[in-house]
Amino acid sequence: MTVMKGIQLTAPGKYRLRTDLPVPEPGPGEVRLRVAAAGICGTDVHICSGDPSMTGLIAPPVVLGHEFCGHVDALGPGVDAKQLPLGTYVSAEMHEICGECAACKSEAYHACATARIRGINLDGAFAEFVVVSAHNVVTLPQGLPVQVAAILDPLGNAVHTVMKVPVEKRTVAIVGFGPIGAMCGEVATFVGASHLFVLDVSDLALQRARSWVERRSLHDRVTVVDARETPVETVVAATRGGVDVALEISGHPSGINNAIQMTRPAGHVVNLGLPKGDAVTIERFSKNFIFKGLTMHAVIGREMFKTWHQMLHLLEAGMDVSHLVTAEMPLEDFATGMERFGKGIEQKVVLYPNPR
Repeated sequence: MTVMKGIQLTAPGKYRLRTDLPVPEPGPGEVRLRVAAAGICGTDVHICSGDPSMTGLIAPPVVLGHEFCGHVDALGPGVDAKQLPLGTYVSAEMHEICGECAACKSEAYHACATARIRGINLDGAFAEFVVVSAHNVVTLPQGLPVQVAAILDPLGNAVHTVMKVPVEKRTVAIVGFGPIGAMCGEVATFVGASHLFVLDVSDLALQRARSWVERRSLHDRVTVVDARETPVETVVAATRGGVDVALEISGHPSGINNAIQMTRPAGHVVNLGLPKGDAVTIERFSKNFIFKGLTMHAVIGREMFKTWHQMLHLLEAGMDVSHLVTAEMPLEDFATGMERFGKGIEQKVVLYPNPR
């Protein structure tokens, strides 16, 4: 086989299914993986819709896709076959780091100043094969379903966000209940948060949150709050002063300000959501932030490779996120999956580039 199919971005907002892409060959220190399954991400929606916020990051023509799992198919020069035998079930961290910047030298590899990302500015996993650096490969347990393994990248974001500060026996607010917010809910309840407040402004998201509470019998541990009403007052009153930790997933300026305002003095605000604009105004900054002595954290991607180990440990211990995959389809149906995911009809869409 010398050619393969894949979803290629040809220009901002323009993509197409190619069936004549060359099968990539692994270079020194690289491996080629046969993609078993790949998940559609919100970032993919922004890229494929031509969102200006992504224009400076993408590098068309480029094969999209950064959430995936697969099997080792070929090894480049210098890769030890004993460490990565052919056929090994794997995923991979798609941030290719420099190893030389201040962040890398302090082992904060996830914050590498010059990281390049496969599926955004390097060829990614919406294809039959993808090449990655061997040191980025993560071996997976054989019993992990491929549809779950395909969404480890966003699940890692959620694990990184929830585990940024200890949440066991603490009150936690999740601002934004999209796919990653829902993952944060699973992680926070699994690791023992005492009470969760889930906030959103979408009727569909609120309905999903309430269904999750019902399905998991979490009525005594989770409160769903309609953020279109009086979210700050509701949470502050219920907690008698504010939550210990607020996880901001929405990226909306109102969500960011709500997260700050509903956090108790000396509490923590963890920010994962990305605003569309370049600036966010913090309302009553002195009163709501400085005088409360809050600590604000920024989360980018997954800690390499601490988060991966934490995530796989949680899954092996019984944490279940399989219900978040609400649609599975062949790669040829990418446009349909993208539309349904972009409209919020599906929580996570998993694509299959190769026969299952």
